[in-house]
Amino acid sequence: MGNISSIFNIAKEGLWVNQTGIATVGSNVANVNTPGYSRQRAVIGARSQYDVPESMVLTGTQVINIERLYDKYLEFQMVGQSDQLGYADERKKALDRIEAIFNESRGGGIHELLDRFWKAWEDLAANPAGQTERTALVYASQNLAAMFREYSGELYNLQQELNTGISRTVSRLNGYLADIADLNYKVIYGTAGQNNINDILDKRSELLKKVSDLIDINYVETSEGAVNVFLSNGIPLVEAVRSRDLAVQANARGVYDIILADDPTKNVTSAVTGGRLGGMLEMRDHTIAGYLANLDDLAGNMINEVNALHARGYDRYGNVGGNFFEPFNAIMGVRDMRVDATIAAEPNRIAASSTVNDDGENALAIGSLKDALIMGGTATAGDYYAVFLGNIGQAAADAERSLSHETSVMTQLQNQHEQVSGVSIDEEMMNLVKFQLGYNAAAKMVSVAEEMLVELLKMVER
Repeated sequence: MGNISSIFNIAKEGLWVNQTGIATVGSNVANVNTPGYSRQRAVIGARSQYDVPESMVLTGTQVINIERLYDKYLEFQMVGQSDQLGYADERKKALDRIEAIFNESRGGGIHELLDRFWKAWEDLAANPAGQTERTALVYASQNLAAMFREYSGELYNLQQELNTGISRTVSRLNGYLADIADLNYKVIYGTAGQNNINDILDKRSELLKKVSDLIDINYVETSEGAVNVFLSNGIPLVEAVRSRDLAVQANARGVYDIILADDPTKNVTSAVTGGRLGGMLEMRDHTIAGYLANLDDLAGNMINEVNALHARGYDRYGNVGGNFFEPFNAIMGVRDMRVDATIAAEPNRIAASSTVNDDGENALAIGSLKDALIMGGTATAGDYYAVFLGNIGQAAADAERSLSHETSVMTQLQNQHEQVSGVSIDEEMMNLVKFQLGYNAAAKMVSVAEEMLVELLKMVER
């Protein structure tokens, strides 16, 4: 009777183990297209032996645990690559916008307007009394100033958009950090309760990638199963079941710094060098700020040189010339470049002559600035602007190559992850057949044990 009872137990455990295997296969198949899902496997083992008269048998089988198939080192690489990819993508998007702003392939850009500006001075030098030439110079100057304002204004607007994007991204980041802390709680207490937490671990892995996409982080897994997340300078953002928010605060330049929400005196902007936040900060504070400074230098030097020569000449009324352009505004810079209002209203106020005799020599001197090394004694205005455009084109091309490279690396890592953690329908179907056969065999064992028990009872009744 005891052996028959053991057979029933073994068969029962066989049914349960194979049923669990079938359920695990079903879970895998159902989540074949679920982003971030890691394939699971029922780890099956035999129970310990015990003595039975005249034989040694196994008491049965058991599901030891439901294993999550993933590579921890590969996951760490993917989290780090998310940081690089987010950074490269933000730079590429911003530089594409900048390249579009300075696209002069259709004409009408600063390069062409500079040529028209210098040519208008040469025309006026040839006919200093001509009203047509004077009016044409005012129009050429106003168009040039307007284009400087437009380009600079668009750069400034992009800078402000990135500033707003930084604030929005910090808010999104805080949500992800809070979610990780919440999942840490479920992992800690789920592990202690011996529950299957594989789906929670999958969600947390995806959140780590999302966080890294936004900001460069380091993270470690504790003995309890939680992950602690840190900024690159070691400041904790998540510790077990608690998260720490970041915030933004306007600085003296009127743009946002990133600070700790619970300690506004702690500025962590310099620690953010990767992810989308790092890319936006880089573009806002360095790349675009540098381009604005280049435009300011170009326009500022032109204004100073033109105004200096214009002030030495005489207008058609015999008056000494004043400023041709309004004085350069150090705060607004080229965004406020304008022709002097007096000259715009009365072209005869242009000081084209070096004497009161309408000789046109002063206009010729100003037109000659086209070939003068007014940019720090090393470049003409035209050459300086050509190099400026070349640098933008090179930066955009480099950003495209960088994004392509980082995307390729991420794709390779994802393919490796898919080989380890992805669901293969063919493999799952083979497992399904295996567990189905095992289940049928265990069920058959129940039938055999039942027949044995019936025969044994018959023998007892006799």
